[in-house]
Amino acid sequence: MERRMILGFLFATLFVGVIIIILVCFTAKNGKRPEPVIDDEPFWKRSVVFQVYPRSLYDGQPDGTGDLIGIRSKAEYLSELGVGAVWLSPIYKSPMKDFGYDISDFTDIDPIFGTMADFNALVNTFHNKGLKVVMDFVPNHSSDQHPWFQKSIKRQDPYTNYYIWAKPKNVLDDGTPVPPNNWLSVFRGSAWTWNKDRGEFYYHQFLAEQPDLNYRDPNVTQEMKKVLTFWLDKGVDGFRVDSLQHLFEVEDLSLDEPVASDSDITDPDEYNYLNHTYTINQPETFTVLREWRHLLDKYPDKVLMAEVYNNNVDTVMQYYGNDTVSLADFPFNFLLIDNLQNRSQLTGHTLRSTIGLWLDSMPEGKWPNWVLGNHDNGRVASRLGTDLVDALNMMTLLLPGTPVTYYGEEIGMENTFVSWEDTQDPQGCRWGPQHYQEHSRDPARTPMQWNNSSLAGFTTANTTWLPVNPNYKTLNVEAQTKAKNSHLKIYKDLTKLRKEEVFKKGHYAFPLVTEDIFSFLRYVEESETYMLVINTSEEDLELNLHHGANIELPHTGQVVLRSITDTSVKTEPGSEVDLSKLPLVRGEGLLLLLSL
Repeated sequence: MERRMILGFLFATLFVGVIIIILVCFTAKNGKRPEPVIDDEPFWKRSVVFQVYPRSLYDGQPDGTGDLIGIRSKAEYLSELGVGAVWLSPIYKSPMKDFGYDISDFTDIDPIFGTMADFNALVNTFHNKGLKVVMDFVPNHSSDQHPWFQKSIKRQDPYTNYYIWAKPKNVLDDGTPVPPNNWLSVFRGSAWTWNKDRGEFYYHQFLAEQPDLNYRDPNVTQEMKKVLTFWLDKGVDGFRVDSLQHLFEVEDLSLDEPVASDSDITDPDEYNYLNHTYTINQPETFTVLREWRHLLDKYPDKVLMAEVYNNNVDTVMQYYGNDTVSLADFPFNFLLIDNLQNRSQLTGHTLRSTIGLWLDSMPEGKWPNWVLGNHDNGRVASRLGTDLVDALNMMTLLLPGTPVTYYGEEIGMENTFVSWEDTQDPQGCRWGPQHYQEHSRDPARTPMQWNNSSLAGFTTANTTWLPVNPNYKTLNVEAQTKAKNSHLKIYKDLTKLRKEEVFKKGHYAFPLVTEDIFSFLRYVEESETYMLVINTSEEDLELNLHHGANIELPHTGQVVLRSITDTSVKTEPGSEVDLSKLPLVRGEGLLLLLSL
């Protein structure tokens, strides 16, 4: 009897398996492949990536500067916000000449932020909350205080060639050595600094306190692999690779870079005065990136994001790799930042062309991403207008791909005025009191605004590392949590919507784009269709969406979300609106559910 039961079970299992194979073959034969199961997708495809500037999220120690204890204490907030991955700007041991991007120990935590025990606790807490932890990886350079550099100065092997050293081109009559070429620092002026102890120049694409590592020395490559392995073994979920395009330079250090013929810059000390043919995007960069990719692939479900600033989108796309070679999971898409520096640049056509350029340029099978702000650029509300905060969050979170949100953008934080006396950013300091405001990145790095108590609830200390924006008394997390409508509540609604099938794997289309209007659809065939409409103008409008649309739209739609600037009864969420007479206030985003 028992044997018959076993045979019956095996026969039934075999029968079900055969049926499944037949169904799969029939489906494939008819040209329709089964939809991928989204839960099997890597976390970085399912998640919003949330960038935290560690000095500025929350001060848990407290001493006026944000830290790991403070970040960990906000795990509940981040979880409820609906983001899936938290990217931490550098927290490594550092003299802080460039606020953590000058690293003196790649495998230790700077005391400003806490201890390694604090980091381990943060990772455990975040993982328990379902949050991934992504580290900033800064491979191009170290601090000049790093033991490697100090030993390289003294020509102590194996560190002698860990950095890029060069003899002077010549020596002036007064004994001043002349740099080997005309290469410039991103932070202005010559990229070469003389070291009298070694008797040579060393190369630095950023500050003199940030000497470039020499990846032509295989020892350096191995050292940085050890760094990646150290953090992967601690449980981090991936890396954002800083300044990747700067990793290599040509071997011939006698070559001068040409003056940029298409630039209107006349100051020979400005970085963009030259065309950087010899110092960025060298072929060897992709070889090293591929090795890092192979290393991460030994660990399950890790992300590799690349920071690449370049005006040529085809150059940026090379960092994806191709069908046969996988490199970064995605290079950051800075097109929305580059093309939208101020309100006058924001039109329906600009949004359509900017978004389309990335989607159309991606190699086959690669994944898009959308970046509106970060620690190097002004706040969205200040660049483009407070009225557009919700509309642009709707756009980036509902387009296909991975959105990257800079802390504070979920509540519409604005740039903060920082006096010359309070300025911290070396990029601003190098320009002096007359021009620092044009170049300082401090205004977008100020403390997170949690409530209307002293210093925005950021710290219980008596001061903060950068001044708090005076508007914190009304613009803060607590106020927006209590309000009936707020940027924060819309952001949370958007992260919930992203979990619906249509936003996880739906198609997209751009039905109507004009100078004043940008729109796109997300849809699944024979299922729901959503349409986002944005008024990019500075005037209130009444639209006829049927006029000029490239697809047939229904007569009405149901309002799902709207910008908080719209208080009309006609467009309250849940109401039906006439698509031939659709009202939109200036800068508004309106998300509609359509029946097609």
